[in-house]
Amino acid sequence: MDMSQNPLTKLTHQLINHFASYPEDSYAARATRYGELIRYQNENLVDCGDLSIAASKINWECFCQKHGLQLRILTEQLLPDEKSKEDLLEQSKQWIFPLQSVKKVHRERFALRFHRAPIIINVLNSILTKGESYGKHSNLEDDGTILPPSLCLTLNERFSDLEVGNTKELHKFRAKQLYLIVCRLLAYANWRLVEPQNQTDDTLVVSVECNNLPRRTSIDLPEKKIVRMVCGPVLEPTKKTAATLTSGSYMALRSNDMLLIAMHRHGVRDCAKRNNFESLMERLGHAAVIVDLFEVRHSTGATVVRNGLGSSKGANYILYNSARLETLLRTFSAQVDAGVYEPLPPIEKIDLSVLEDELDWQLIYGYLLTFPEVVESTLIHLDQGLCAVHLLVRYIVDLASLFSRYYRNKQILVQQRTNLMPVLYARIYLVKAVREVLNAALALLGIQPVDYM
Repeated sequence: MDMSQNPLTKLTHQLINHFASYPEDSYAARATRYGELIRYQNENLVDCGDLSIAASKINWECFCQKHGLQLRILTEQLLPDEKSKEDLLEQSKQWIFPLQSVKKVHRERFALRFHRAPIIINVLNSILTKGESYGKHSNLEDDGTILPPSLCLTLNERFSDLEVGNTKELHKFRAKQLYLIVCRLLAYANWRLVEPQNQTDDTLVVSVECNNLPRRTSIDLPEKKIVRMVCGPVLEPTKKTAATLTSGSYMALRSNDMLLIAMHRHGVRDCAKRNNFESLMERLGHAAVIVDLFEVRHSTGATVVRNGLGSSKGANYILYNSARLETLLRTFSAQVDAGVYEPLPPIEKIDLSVLEDELDWQLIYGYLLTFPEVVESTLIHLDQGLCAVHLLVRYIVDLASLFSRYYRNKQILVQQRTNLMPVLYARIYLVKAVREVLNAALALLGIQPVDYM
């Protein structure tokens, strides 16, 4: 049973099935990642296509042998002539998303492009209908279906105590936040989580620990293997020695950094006039700390930010674009109330084909469609004690960056003219979808979005 709500999973299975046949008991093969065999793009879509596939039969033979599939190809090249390409296009009409074109971009790969309208309609409708449930796996029902193995996630007892006055050492704070983030990711992906007392023989036990702790053994189940999820140290930016900051002092430091940025952007007086400004700075400080600690792999050292050293765009950039989304939608709503615009029609009455230009397409196909895939990708090596939280952070930064470029290049709130309204309404729905996905991604990290900055 495929519980995934990730359309790319189904699409990949359909594409693979065109070139190879699955064995009858194909659950394991279908759950496999396909690496360089199939490469989905989110940048440079004009030149590279929406996705590309390996052109050589050798690549496909190796993959099929590894996963027990039977290759259908008899020629040395995957698509040797125009007829084979036409057959692929014809077959794709039965897929979740049909192909529009197939082109060989260089000797090793074919570039495939989709018909855009079906994907745009599917993605925006799914996000705006399902909301925070977009991309989540379906619930498991006790209907006789074979359930996947259970998982027990634990946090080393040294870090499980509640913080008193935010005095926890920063590396311990990082370990606890890793545990909480993994819990949220597992809940999103609907893993079958069990408490320690409910473990069975097939339960995977994952213990979040710091890299300087001795290996943990299970008292209750001495023979059970425990997978250690190691959380690396937190380091100073110049000497790369262990940071001596507590979580509370580092949050205060980063909150002050956010305050200085806000004052530089808006001025001291404007900042002082804003309601709940101090609370906002605290939230920004917390967000900055989370991004600082998890923009790198959790098993490696994270670097604190002092005097501008040790960070990239970070939380301020992400949340500035979060606030920009809210401001856009708030302004549109105010204009509707003022009678400037008509109320937003239902999405089924919107001509979404106006969103087919390159920036619209990159946002929808490259980022909104792929959000469930990103979440799934963070968990694929959980049995090895790895959770790719850094990929989620990178996704959020890239999504914020692309939306920033979109905002600069597109005039969303256009003048009230009949011929411009279809574009405005379609883009308002796109902005709503971006906000929904960005907020969902931030929530997985434990970061609250902001209404203004």
